[in-house]
Amino acid sequence: MARRRASAWAEARGARFLDGGIMAVPPMIGVPEAGGYVFYSGSRALFDAHHSALAIPAGTAYVGEDPGFAALHDVALLSAMTGMFAGLSHAFALIRKEDVAPGDLAPLLVNWLTAMASSAYELADQLQSGDYTKGVVSNLAMMVEGNSTMLRTAEDQGVSAELLTPFMALMERRLADGHGDEGTAGVVDLLTR
Repeated sequence: MARRRASAWAEARGARFLDGGIMAVPPMIGVPEAGGYVFYSGSRALFDAHHSALAIPAGTAYVGEDPGFAALHDVALLSAMTGMFAGLSHAFALIRKEDVAPGDLAPLLVNWLTAMASSAYELADQLQSGDYTKGVVSNLAMMVEGNSTMLRTAEDQGVSAELLTPFMALMERRLADGHGDEGTAGVVDLLTR
């Protein structure tokens, strides 16, 4: 990872290294109530010494001594956001040709995605414990069965399912491997080598 190489380069020359990953869009900078922040990783002493200055433009979140962790956390969150944008795009495409105003769907999407966001805690718990059936409410067998409804609706609406099918294919692989009683935690295993 580039940050680790940069840190090693700096330390070899007697410098300390602190990296940042900005989790904010420009209008959030300098506006504390906007919720923007910066991930920092690397020298804890350097972070502590300059925390008050670092906190001026946005909040701070120190994520560890490993100089690559700020960038890793940044990209992990941006990856989740990209998946969310894919889902939002697909949802709006489904109603595009109907008499449904995008403005009427938007609050429903926000409420639903907000309610579903807490599933990140359950997924994290399953991954940490190794028990991918722990607390499962909607199992993989049921979700894969339900995928056909989403695909059929997309086809009926003349909408490409290409934003959904990669994840669905991973779900189907995990189910085919005999894990129908799990949630989606096993997909993470399929993604990691």
